[in-house]
This record gives sequence, structure tokens and C-alpha cells, in this order.
Amino acid sequence: MALSQREKTLVYASGAVLFVCLNWFAAGPALDAWRETHEKYSQTQMLIKGYQTVMAMEPQWQAQHRELLARLRQSSPGQTTGDIIPRVEDVGNQLGFTFNQRAPSAPVNRERYTEKSAAFTFQGRWPGLIQFLYALSKQPEIYRVTTLRLRAESKDPTQLAGDMTVVTYYLSGNEAAAARKNPVDTPAPERQDKP
Repeated sequence: MALSQREKTLVYASGAVLFVCLNWFAAGPALDAWRETHEKYSQTQMLIKGYQTVMAMEPQWQAQHRELLARLRQSSPGQTTGDIIPRVEDVGNQLGFTFNQRAPSAPVNRERYTEKSAAFTFQGRWPGLIQFLYALSKQPEIYRVTTLRLRAESKDPTQLAGDMTVVTYYLSGNEAAAARKNPVDTPAPERQDKP
């Protein structure tokens, strides 16, 4: 018995609907799982690249750590907070700064180091300020300007007045003793990564 044209159309349409439904229920979850896996794989690849970038910077960070540790050792734990004032003034006076007021603060003990700070009011010129900040960063000890407020003089805009707080750091207690036992020049041991 031969099928009419209408019956053939119904058979083809039913087959197409059945095919779409089977793919929807069978292939749909597989496609979703593949898409989710692909996204996780892409995220993992990005994380791996980030870790590789950070690991490549390890020698640079170790060198910076050794340099900062050496500079911390330049600061004597026996210094008083007032010792910051002559050191900062010496750098500033060489560059034409005049310091009007000075106010040392009490030392602040942190976990591994101690901070000593002093507040200054000053007068100077613009180019000298940049040279002063640069010269301060190049001192053997670590100095950091934590606050800096400037005002230009109305008569001469290149002349400025301002105030700033300068902080210096030194190793404290056990860290200072450990630093004396382990010289900075000793390179860190090579890492032995297993393949």
C-alpha cells in the first residue's frame, strides 16, 4: 500500500520533530556541560598565565627584598625619633629648603619593624621639592613622606610653603637579631621544583 503525499509529509514532519526532540534532550545537556567545561578551562588557563607572570617576577622581588632589608639595617634601633629631624633637614637644606617647625611623634611598634615619624613645615621652590623627595628616597635608610600639603606664595608662584610628615623604619627586636645573624649578601637558596 502506497502512502499518499499527505501521509508522507506527516511522516517526514514527525521524523523531524522526533529528531529535534532527541537532540534537545540528549545533546542539549552534553552541549551545556561542554560549554561549562570550556569556560572553566579558559578561566584556569588565565589563572595559570597570571601565576606564571608572578613567578617570573620572583627574582626581582627577592632582589628588592634584599635591598630593603639592607636599608632597614642601616637604621639603628637605638636612634631616637629626634634623629629623623636633623637627617631630613640636612637633605632639605642642601636643596634650599627652610624648615620652620618640627614635631617628632612617638615610635609605633609594628609586628616586625618600628616606625618613627616627624612632622615639618617648610618653605622652598618647586624644582627643589622634586629634588628633595628624590634625594630622600635615595638615602641609605628608608624614608617615606606620608602626608604632603603645599601652598604657592601669592607674590611668587614658584615659591611654596607646606607641611609634611616623614616616616622612617627600622627592624625591631627579634627581626634585628635575625638580620644580624643572616647577612643580606647571602643569596636565597635556589628552589628545587619537581617536574
